[in-house]
Amino acid sequence: MAVNGADEKAFLRHAICLSSSIDLIYLHDGSPLFGEEIISPNGKRLTQFLGIPFAEPPIGNLRFRKPKPKQPWRIPLNATIPPNSCIQSFDTYFGEFYGATMWNANTPTSEDCLYMNIFVPGKVDPKKRLAVMLWVYGGGFWSGTSTLDVYDGRILPVEENIILVSMNYRVSMFGFLYLGRREAPGNMGLWDQQLALKWVHKNIDVFGGDPEKISLFGESAGAASVNMHMLSAHSTPYFQ
Repeated sequence: MAVNGADEKAFLRHAICLSSSIDLIYLHDGSPLFGEEIISPNGKRLTQFLGIPFAEPPIGNLRFRKPKPKQPWRIPLNATIPPNSCIQSFDTYFGEFYGATMWNANTPTSEDCLYMNIFVPGKVDPKKRLAVMLWVYGGGFWSGTSTLDVYDGRILPVEENIILVSMNYRVSMFGFLYLGRREAPGNMGLWDQQLALKWVHKNIDVFGGDPEKISLFGESAGAASVNMHMLSAHSTPYFQ
């Protein structure tokens, strides 16, 4: 449906009201989005933004290639919906044993999966300069997603007064197929992580974060990824 002029303004007001959310956030490229204020499981207030795209969907001609930065958008993005997980296999070896299934993707899997989530303690205040922690999930580079219950992003920010960011990156062959050619240069998942890191460095101040106080952390393959970024001159300018 196309909307113009007064109709567009009315449409935007309606969309924002339906979200029962907060004021619009504008990224540095002018892209608008809104999240929602919630109560964390430990009873403290925070603001969460789910499913913010940091790259163009890696589909079609972009499949197996390095990620392309997301182009600006005009209509406010509803950042209250958990993002897709990247394409991956599921662990069924132990049946319904929760110790295994807890690591399986808990949102629909899709190639269109390069999104991030941001959790801010209390209300968003761009005048603040909170430290930022960027989480990289594990999974052996063949599985994993930012939305797992075990990675609940609603706890750490309100307990430590930091901004927590978690992002998706491609795994399995979609993230690490190497054919020695431009169409599949390998390590696409690591390039996804780096693009997310650059996005955070550029935009986190509008959420009240300090771009000079960004820390990477992760577990398993995520921790290994952090080590790789520590060794890369392409990544080190964007975190401390």
